[in-house]
Amino acid sequence: MRRLSDITHVGRSFDLSLGSNRVAFIAPTVAGLVMLAFDPSDQGRAVSTALATFAAWTIARELDPDRPRSAAVAAILTPLISLAIGSPAPAPLFVAMLALRVVTRSTGLAPKSTDMALLTLGAVLAADTAWGWAAGIVFAFAIVRDAALPGDPPANAGLWGLLLAVGTTVRVSVAGVLGTWTSPGPTTTVVLVLGLAGAVVLLEPRPVLSLTDWTRQSLEPQRLQEATIFGLAVGVVAFAAAGAPGIVALAPLHLSYASAAAFHLIARSR
Repeated sequence: MRRLSDITHVGRSFDLSLGSNRVAFIAPTVAGLVMLAFDPSDQGRAVSTALATFAAWTIARELDPDRPRSAAVAAILTPLISLAIGSPAPAPLFVAMLALRVVTRSTGLAPKSTDMALLTLGAVLAADTAWGWAAGIVFAFAIVRDAALPGDPPANAGLWGLLLAVGTTVRVSVAGVLGTWTSPGPTTTVVLVLGLAGAVVLLEPRPVLSLTDWTRQSLEPQRLQEATIFGLAVGVVAFAAAGAPGIVALAPLHLSYASAAAFHLIARSR
């Protein structure tokens, strides 16, 4: 029987015997139902919030692999912030998550060429908004940087990074969505500040106990720290490009940083 790693080196399996992994499916379902309860006519918002909730869980797991509770909190907060400030954008959130995964090398394996082709295509398709472009362009730099980090580099990293940078920029230019910037209100400002503050906390050197999925080796702390920087960069570039809408679209990303940082501070204080 083929393992998932025979097909892709960026895919991660789920052990549903673990309560933390069950949260990854229960929380999005509940989030979608909550959104439907508030507005039964807006099924699109319910679906996008459910997907964003799953993305928040996965992002937090990449940022804080040793503490699954931080992912659960990020997932729980996502539908609440969606009700407060508006719907998040799942596609760029998944692009940001995959950028983190490539840099953390949490599977233990460098991306296959087929992985890179699919990731590049997906990121380009998601770059029809300012925040989608932000996720894609940061991903392009992450791919190039990945080749200089510990471990085997992905094949043709420079070429894939260039294709991704050019593709996402052409896509957003055709969409014509850059150039409009909206000032954030109090609530969106708080979300941004929480994300930035969380990133500052997580940039502190920290030990990592978790093992990679497929090679069962220790996660590399340098990779985790650099992934934290790239994830932060997605949120910052989206804010610089669009302002408040960029914060709303990527609010689950900021919440994931805040949640992971909170649990890190709690663990450090013990």
